[in-house]
Amino acid sequence: MFDKRDFVNRVLYHMQDAGYIKEFESAGSKNRHDYSVVMANGRIAVIELKGCMDGNNTIIFERPPHAQEFIIWSVCISESSDPRLNAWSGIHTRLGVQMIDKDAQVDGLIVWDWLCGTPARPCPKLARLPGQRLTTVGQYKLTPPCIYMFPRTIPSVRNNPNPEPHRLEDVSFLAAVNECFGGYFDEINKVRFMVGHKGTDTVRTTSIERNGQIQVESKATPIRRK
Repeated sequence: MFDKRDFVNRVLYHMQDAGYIKEFESAGSKNRHDYSVVMANGRIAVIELKGCMDGNNTIIFERPPHAQEFIIWSVCISESSDPRLNAWSGIHTRLGVQMIDKDAQVDGLIVWDWLCGTPARPCPKLARLPGQRLTTVGQYKLTPPCIYMFPRTIPSVRNNPNPEPHRLEDVSFLAAVNECFGGYFDEINKVRFMVGHKGTDTVRTTSIERNGQIQVESKATPIRRK
């Protein structure tokens, strides 16, 4: 975790120097989250660091009472991993189930680390303005982050089967990191969890939309409670 925390610290210091955040602090090893961040507008964002999103560690977190925004940040430093596939696995099979079955509110996901944009992990965002979309932070040259906006409220079959995703501007940390590192609005991903009943099962259909187009969508998949 040392390299991952060093990376995130450098990003947060860069954002602080640029005026996007007021201050931040590490939550320490006794908490099930990693950082508390005070945004320029005074809102408190809490960040939980994860690895590649394809393991059960993805669902080990706890949103603290003081969090006005709760963000999962995937730092996947395995060159053999495919962050896009891992993000889908984490969203559909883990985070979505945790939100629906355990009432665990997550406002958004960042998938982003220092491998993005390198030969080990080419980034399609860089083709949009070649040579103009990298931000230097210490020893890193960083692409714009991949951001996923989650539903504003907890999905429930009876009262809230298809909640709308957050707007980018409503989650201060995600809006700030996108602007600070040169992201475009049409690169933001919106996640939906649509829930219903199929026989005795609660099922969810997960979809990810970007720039008005569905990028991936699951079948109605039962939630297997443990």
